[in-house]
Amino acid sequence: MLPLNQAVEDALDSFRTLSRRSALALLGIVIGSASIVAIINIGHNAGLDAASIFQGMGTDTLVAQLPDKEDAQVSLLSIDAAKIEGLDLPGLQITPTVFASISLVFNNRSVNARLVGTESSLFNVIALSLLKGRFLHEFDFEENVVVLGHQVAVSLSEGGSRIQVGDWLNINNYLFKVVGILKSKTNSMVSPVVVDDSVFIPLHAISRVESQTALRDLIVRVPPPLNIEIAALRLHDQLARTFEFRSVQIMVPQQIIEGMNRQNRTFHYLLIALGAIALVGGGVAVMNVMYMNVSERRVEIGLRMAIGARRQDIRNLFLIEALALSTLGAVLGAGVGIALAWLYAVISGWAFELAMLSIPLGVLSTLLVGVFFGLKPAIAASRLTPVEALRDD
Repeated sequence: MLPLNQAVEDALDSFRTLSRRSALALLGIVIGSASIVAIINIGHNAGLDAASIFQGMGTDTLVAQLPDKEDAQVSLLSIDAAKIEGLDLPGLQITPTVFASISLVFNNRSVNARLVGTESSLFNVIALSLLKGRFLHEFDFEENVVVLGHQVAVSLSEGGSRIQVGDWLNINNYLFKVVGILKSKTNSMVSPVVVDDSVFIPLHAISRVESQTALRDLIVRVPPPLNIEIAALRLHDQLARTFEFRSVQIMVPQQIIEGMNRQNRTFHYLLIALGAIALVGGGVAVMNVMYMNVSERRVEIGLRMAIGARRQDIRNLFLIEALALSTLGAVLGAGVGIALAWLYAVISGWAFELAMLSIPLGVLSTLLVGVFFGLKPAIAASRLTPVEALRDD
C-alpha cells in the first residue's frame, strides 16, 4: 500500500513540472474562482450602497407628497397647516415641510441655499445630528431663528470669519439668528430634505421670507406596533379627502428597500450562475489535463502496479494532483477576485467591505469542482492493468 504522504509527495513532484496544458488549466480555475469571489463581493457592496441611499430614513418612515393639480389655486400655508393638525391619525408623528430657494448673506458673503420651513419633530424623524447649538423648538413658532446645514455653514465661513451660533444672517432682507449647526448627513433618495445644503426655520416663519408658499411634503413616522403599510393607506385616504385639490402620493421607504433587495438578489444569483459556468469551464480544463497526464504516464502507472501499487493508490495519486492544481487555482483566484471587487467598488464610488463568506465559498466551490472533474481521469488510471499500461513502452 502506498502511504498517503508518499502519494502526496509524488503528486506534488509531478505538479511542480507543470506543462503548458496544466498552466492553461490552472488559468481556467483561477478565472472561475476569481469570478465567484468577485461576484459575491460586488453583490454585497452593491447592496450596501443601495441601503446607504436610505440612510437617515428609517423603515418606520413615510413621505407624503401633495403637489397641486393642474389649474388648482395655491392654498395658504396657514390653511394647510390647520388641515394637517385636524387629521385623525392617532399614533402617527406628522412633520410638515415647506421649501423655498433663497440667498443668505453673512459678512457680505452671499450663498444660495434651500430654505426648509418645518417643526422641531423633524430632528428625530430623519435622525439629524448637531455639531453646535440646538435644533428648532416648539416655542420658536414664528421666531427669526435658523439652523444651518453643514455645507451651508462651511460655505458661509469661507474667506472670512467662521460663522458661529449666535450670529445673524440676512435671509431675503430679514435677519435670522443662528441657533444651531448640523453635522454632515448623507442624502436619502426618498427624503425631500437635502440636509447639508439646507437651512431650517420654523414652519410659520417661512411665509415672512417667501410669500408664495404652500405645504408640499409631509414626513411621517409610524412608531411600533403600528403597521406601516396600513398607516400609509390611512394617511393617503385622509389626505385625499382633506386636500381634494391635491394629487396625494405616498412613498414607503421600506417597500422600496424590499423591492431593491429582491432585484439585487435576482441579479446576484444571475452573476453567481455566470461565475459557476466559468468555474465549470475550469473544471473541464482540469479533467482534460488529467486525461492527458494519464495517457502520457501509462508506463509509470504500469511500473507502479507491477511493484505493488493498488488501484486506490493510483487513483489517489492523480486525484491529489487534481486537488493540488485546484487548490493553487482557488487561492490565486480568491486573491484576484478580491482585487477585482475592490477595483470595481473604487470605480463605482462605493466604500468597499469584504464579504467574509466570499472566500470560503469561492475556495470550497473551486476545490469541489476540481475534485469532481479530476475523479474520472483518476478512476480511469486506476483501472489500467500492468500489462495494458506497459504495452505502450
